Amino acid sequence: MVNKIFIDTGAFIAINDKADQYHTIAVEFLNELISKGNYHLYTSNFVVSETYTRILYRCNPATAIKFLDIINRINIKLIYSDKNTEESCVKDFLKKYKNEKISYVDAVSFQIMKDNNITDAFTFDKHFRIAGFNSLPL
Repeated sequence: MVNKIFIDTGAFIAINDKADQYHTIAVEFLNELISKGNYHLYTSNFVVSETYTRILYRCNPATAIKFLDIINRINIKLIYSDKNTEESCVKDFLKKYKNEKISYVDAVSFQIMKDNNITDAFTFDKHFRIAGFNSLPL
């Protein structure tokens, strides 16, 4: 059986930013996923946008561009948000967990995961666990 894993912004940042506290763990985990080959990797256009912008300001333009190159090199299915996804995430996640300060990008990610039967997330964000998903690698 092939497992599905959604990659979140924090994981992408950790992979690309050598100063990130999770850098080594993230790089090792991604290499493990790629070498095993029994995983389908997913992310969203919102995550790509958020990650690019955060890397751009946290690191530099070259590192941000390198991130986009990585997205194109490794086999990640990019899922685009649509109106239904965004409307559903408000009631299913933002309103339900209104005291948790969940970002809009995370709520859209949760809805995409729910709609695509993805239970595992490569993330360092506690909100994925709060929303009922498995956080990997920690």
